[in-house]
Amino acid sequence: MKKALSLLLVLTMIFALGVSASAADKKPSAAFVTFGLGGDFFQALADNFVTTMNEAGWDAEYADGQFNPTSQIDAMENYIAKGVDVIVLWSVAPEAMGFVIEQAQAAGIKVVAFVAPTEAYDALMLAEDAKLADALNMLAARWIDETFADADDHSVPVAVFSCRTAQTGVTQADELIKIEEYSTKAKFAKEVELQDENTDTGMAAAENLYITNPEIQVFLSAHNGLALGINNYFTGLSSPVTDYSGMGIFCVNGNEETGKLIKDENTPFRGMVLTGGVQDTCNEIRDVVTGIYSGELPLGTVTNANTLFVNEETADEYLETGNVLSLTIEDFEDAA
Repeated sequence: MKKALSLLLVLTMIFALGVSASAADKKPSAAFVTFGLGGDFFQALADNFVTTMNEAGWDAEYADGQFNPTSQIDAMENYIAKGVDVIVLWSVAPEAMGFVIEQAQAAGIKVVAFVAPTEAYDALMLAEDAKLADALNMLAARWIDETFADADDHSVPVAVFSCRTAQTGVTQADELIKIEEYSTKAKFAKEVELQDENTDTGMAAAENLYITNPEIQVFLSAHNGLALGINNYFTGLSSPVTDYSGMGIFCVNGNEETGKLIKDENTPFRGMVLTGGVQDTCNEIRDVVTGIYSGELPLGTVTNANTLFVNEETADEYLETGNVLSLTIEDFEDAA
């Protein structure tokens, strides 16, 4: 009997040690519910999130938010069922996510709200939509006022290509149509409101606008896909324009491809603003996720992303380093 009891105690200890070792070896898990994957920037951010978190010792994955709050809720519920440790959420409609965030937190999952503030969160990473659009207005206004220095005040027509299907698009479009507040020469002429933000849509819309309003040659968009479509139309073989000296395209959240176009003298792409390079952004997400999970960052932590200004003068710097330090928001504010 004593031998049997001793054997049972040994087996129990071995099992307990095995369980402890297994728990110690288990990696923490993080999931990113994306805004959507309808462009190179969004896909690169999702892919780099996984790579960056994996390299930091996490099990990481992402779900396509599909620019749809219902899809995002489904993805959140899936990750709650899986029992991941941290969810990063770039919400399409923050007001719709409250109950599912509460479910996650009740299950012991930390929630990091990214870009779009939700009512509840454990950490918030801000890249304020309105301020980012305002930064694009500043960048575009500088080019407009320098390029058309001899034009009458508020005589240079500007079109805004928008997609208002998500609150971010609404907020940024509302700011971009205020371009006259930033430029002495610009005149807001037309908003081209579209139902998605892909390149083909932007290309078709640019052609339609040129047919009706050929005098508009300056274009602002909060959507890189739409801006690329505008550029594709005007640089294509059937383009009605060959002189780009008075034409300018500006967008929010471009990428390396956009940077190369800005550098290229044979395109009308003039500038973009973005919240840091993709890798820098993923590094910031990693640090917040790790800090909020470990307790090194207090619950309710709020961080703010930097804004990068990429134009002809800074394109090389951006392409070589993924960052821009030589042109900052202070340069525009000091000149105001």
